[in-house]
Amino acid sequence: MSSVTPAPAPLSSPLALAPTGMLRTAELLLRNPSALIAQVQAGGPELRELPLRLAVCALAGFGAFGFLLGFTRSPLAGLAAAPKLMLVGLGSLAVCLPALHVYGRLLGARLSALQAVCEALVALGTTGLTLLGLCPVWLVFANTVNHPPTGYFHVMLGSLVFLGFAALRGIWVLVEALRLQGRTVLHLLAWTALYGMVGMQMAWVVRPFVGTPGSPTVAFRPLESSAFDAATTLLRSNLDSLDGGRPEPESLEFSTETSPAQESL
Repeated sequence: MSSVTPAPAPLSSPLALAPTGMLRTAELLLRNPSALIAQVQAGGPELRELPLRLAVCALAGFGAFGFLLGFTRSPLAGLAAAPKLMLVGLGSLAVCLPALHVYGRLLGARLSALQAVCEALVALGTTGLTLLGLCPVWLVFANTVNHPPTGYFHVMLGSLVFLGFAALRGIWVLVEALRLQGRTVLHLLAWTALYGMVGMQMAWVVRPFVGTPGSPTVAFRPLESSAFDAATTLLRSNLDSLDGGRPEPESLEFSTETSPAQESL
């Protein structure tokens, strides 16, 4: 009597073997964001849980990088900076989300409000995970340049570069995923400019993240001028230091004797 050999079980795909829940979402953000965008476009019951998972990925990265940013001043500044940077990332997105949905609808995108939220959070989650990956690099950078009298200015300029790189990578991942699906990305370009301006101004509102050396640690500074004036002042201070000048850190500190545009980050 012949025995029947059972057929081998089909091999599961790498996606099926991936962990479920938060870990699976983080893995897709890192390895295959296009599959995540396809899942958003397809809809389904899991879509309701996706915004929370993506937001947690984003907040983890923003919080970790914010803590290290403030830690260049003190552990207390790090504990204060972490929730501030989380607020800047998620708060700016919340302010700009209606514009993203409207821009997309005007250009023919057939997405629900929930799908638009998920796609924006894919970009923000990628930004957060990028910041998380940059944390060791930031520690080396800050330890290298954070020396008086010009270290403060280099740390501030470096923080803008790191944050800008992570934000651009998040947008780029989303743009590429949409292009692979043959969808329009024009609305994302306009929305990215809006999100960048809102994010800079919100960061200015909740400053400082580090604070100038020699000044007391404060939770918030008075609102004066704008983030764009401060960015110009910061760039000028870095250029002066490269030219051999020795700008004083207090020149970026807000006081009754200084210009509001010179308030520190």
